[in-house]
Amino acid sequence: MKNLLLFAYFYPPLGGPGIQRPVKLVKYLKRYNWQTDVISVRDIVFHSSDNDLLEENQAESVIRTASLDLMSLLKKLNRKKNNNKIYFKTPEKYKKFIRNVFPIDDKIGWLRYAVKAGRSLLLTKKYDAVMATIGPYTAGIAAYKLCRRYNKSLVIDYRDHWTLNPYIKFPTKIHKKLSEGWESKLLDFSTVTTTISQTMKEEIVAKFGNHLDSKIHVMYNGWDENDFQNVQKSKKTRKIIFRYIGNFYGHRTPKYFITALESLIRKNKMPNDVLIEFIGNYYIETINILQNSKALKLINIVPQVSHNQAIKYMVNSDALLLFIASPRGRGVLTGKLFEYLRSGKEILAMTPPEGEASAILRNLKHNYVSSMEDVDAIANNFLKIYKNIKSNKIKERRVPSQYTRENQTKEFLTFLEQRLDII
Repeated sequence: MKNLLLFAYFYPPLGGPGIQRPVKLVKYLKRYNWQTDVISVRDIVFHSSDNDLLEENQAESVIRTASLDLMSLLKKLNRKKNNNKIYFKTPEKYKKFIRNVFPIDDKIGWLRYAVKAGRSLLLTKKYDAVMATIGPYTAGIAAYKLCRRYNKSLVIDYRDHWTLNPYIKFPTKIHKKLSEGWESKLLDFSTVTTTISQTMKEEIVAKFGNHLDSKIHVMYNGWDENDFQNVQKSKKTRKIIFRYIGNFYGHRTPKYFITALESLIRKNKMPNDVLIEFIGNYYIETINILQNSKALKLINIVPQVSHNQAIKYMVNSDALLLFIASPRGRGVLTGKLFEYLRSGKEILAMTPPEGEASAILRNLKHNYVSSMEDVDAIANNFLKIYKNIKSNKIKERRVPSQYTRENQTKEFLTFLEQRLDII
């Protein structure tokens, strides 16, 4: 068995799409003879928890450290008053301002605790590599510091861009230069870097240098085939059910989709047997958009569910909604995309038409694609999908196994082990 030390701030029992990548990676690493110890944070205020994902955890150990970051401090204060409600009801623009004020990121208060925990493990156990999944970018710095000190191979896993992230607004030039300096240092030092899309890889290489190209591997999020086994089918209702499973943040918003629905209602084109469900824990901006809509009678909001329940909701839908904002969205590939594909359902894709997600969708014969901001195209595609479902003209589509979590992990390990032999 080989050993990996993984820094993952976001890890079960926290829930949501960002948690699935590290926990599924650890699961399949073990299948291919890599044992993983995980360093994570102890208790934070977060939008959801998922005990089903916690049960999937196959790490040898999970070390949960203290932290002085904002989410941890809010959790400590939460014993006296309900700061969860304060967090969810605070407008996103204020939270974004607070997040961007910190150097590196708002989890920088975790750094010394993460490094201390990593040092203890490295002094007692032999590791073949140290990996950090980012963001937060603080995790990458912790892993880098330890790899430099103990001469270990560093792996950086990009779930999100860092200085190329469209949602990060640096308050000063000093903030930007500090982050760019650290990102360049991590990329140059790393043995392997992984990204969630080909576009993300190309953008990193374009900014930080062609010398990085050979050590960056694209590891798609994919789906876990085990999640789709023995999913219970619900009894069919008279409604045609469109569902969105997930959260909204940054530029991603249901605003234009809701405007498209309102347009159909105004033109008397909206069918009367449609139900649209949004499943997740939403911030105040999203709640206001949904609850103040003229389409409210068609909408049902379901609080965040476990990942297993989310899969059940997907499989028992008639169609699924996918949102990726246009600004800097060309290379955004969510895990949701691949699970949607595996479900076999119709997909109303509101994604950048020239982006990587749209290309994958069209390649697999999902052609109801428009930009998230194109209200008329969304309305037209909505009606086309509805009519196809009503007339039972649903296409059988190929579901390529290359996008399974297991195969993505195998390809990553092949790449990593080759690089480790080179170094």
